[in-house]
Amino acid sequence: MSKRLIVNATLAVGVASAGSPALAQVADDSATLEQRFRIEQEFGVGDNLGLQTPSEGTTSLATTRLSYGLESKTRAQELSLAVGAALRFGSIAEGNTTSTGLVDPFVGLRYRRDAANASFSVNGDYRQSDISLAAPLWAFLDQDGIVRPPRDFSNIRGSGEREAYNFDVELETGTQSPFGLRLFAGTAGTNYIDQTDPSLTNYAASDFGLAALFRFDALTTASVDLFYSTYSNENAVDTERETQTLQLGFDREISPISGVSLRFGYTDVDTVETNLLSGLRESVRRSGPSGNVGYYREMPNGMANVDFDLIQNQDGERGTLRFSRSITLPNGGLSANIGLTSFDSTDPRAIGGIEWFREYATSNFNFRLTRDVFVDSNDEDRFTNILIAGYEYDINEQSSLSADLSLSYSEAAPSSEASKRGTLLVVYNRELTQDWSMNTGIEYSVLDEEFSGKADSSAIFFGIGRNFDFRN
Repeated sequence: MSKRLIVNATLAVGVASAGSPALAQVADDSATLEQRFRIEQEFGVGDNLGLQTPSEGTTSLATTRLSYGLESKTRAQELSLAVGAALRFGSIAEGNTTSTGLVDPFVGLRYRRDAANASFSVNGDYRQSDISLAAPLWAFLDQDGIVRPPRDFSNIRGSGEREAYNFDVELETGTQSPFGLRLFAGTAGTNYIDQTDPSLTNYAASDFGLAALFRFDALTTASVDLFYSTYSNENAVDTERETQTLQLGFDREISPISGVSLRFGYTDVDTVETNLLSGLRESVRRSGPSGNVGYYREMPNGMANVDFDLIQNQDGERGTLRFSRSITLPNGGLSANIGLTSFDSTDPRAIGGIEWFREYATSNFNFRLTRDVFVDSNDEDRFTNILIAGYEYDINEQSSLSADLSLSYSEAAPSSEASKRGTLLVVYNRELTQDWSMNTGIEYSVLDEEFSGKADSSAIFFGIGRNFDFRN
């Protein structure tokens, strides 16, 4: 069951985790089909869920959530589908526009097929959720443990509906041939409906890429890469941006445990915005070299990497040098990286991070501390500091206790004020029967923005749920 009921964290994570069961691996060509239907009933009471200043008051919600997940897997292809929605009713605080009735629809599709000399994949998500029930930071950890929050995470506040979508497709031919082609295209965006915070404006991005691959031998590959992307934001200046990049690439395995990669080319960034004084549309171009140089080496107990990236955006040139090291430990792991990044020839600034996790006999602990540059919903680079920690303790075979903490500090950007955000969640989970489970807990959240001020929220919740699993 979801750790967080009133704040709807389950529906804010990836579609695959929201509705699909975990599948056993298939070693032959026969298809394995697994289906899961889940029903949850949740009750919660929270104060100032929209993190408004002054506080918007108390909201009480009862939510019935239904979801369906399907996964099919063979050696050659994988398919997963997830759909769901919720029925929500309750007493809404004055000034909060949280919707009731049929809410929070979502659908997600994943498909991949590998042939003898080609591969094809499609990924798509659509999700509508309430702004005041946004997911915590740890919900955006990917399979590699990397934090990938949505662009608007640092400045999301208030209430209203948040509609997010993402779709991408990739095709590669000649995977076992001297010459191959890789084609990918994608689009993603976020729309807001009846938002109480006027600074939340609709934005969208799309990209297209084409790579020609020349495999000289089993160890050496050269490439010609073409990238094209767009960005738009319905802000006061109606921003529209196009980025075009052409690069030459080279990849070489130096030994069975090490290799190098090189990309070098040129990037043009064209931005069109409305001059607020004249009302005329004005265009600005920024151009310059771009590329990447990387080296990796497998170590006896992990990996070591060094990378240098050079990119161009509307603000100019940014270069980043990063050293990384991962270590496998008994019952856990440790990884760290450290580096420097410089914006348009400014003095370099430090970036880096550390991740540690450990499993014990009856508990587990994870810790992540990161300082890096993230792109926000205004398409601007922002230095962001993130801390995520989690602890889970198995009381017995039927029950467990967990605690999760996330803290973030996003520094100011030209169009955004600095913001600090934190969430603490403590949950008690219990299996009632073989089929039914329940959880209950408390949550505390805080948002402190440079000019908008500080706001906090607290909530308590209880829920019960069941999975209905089918396997063919």
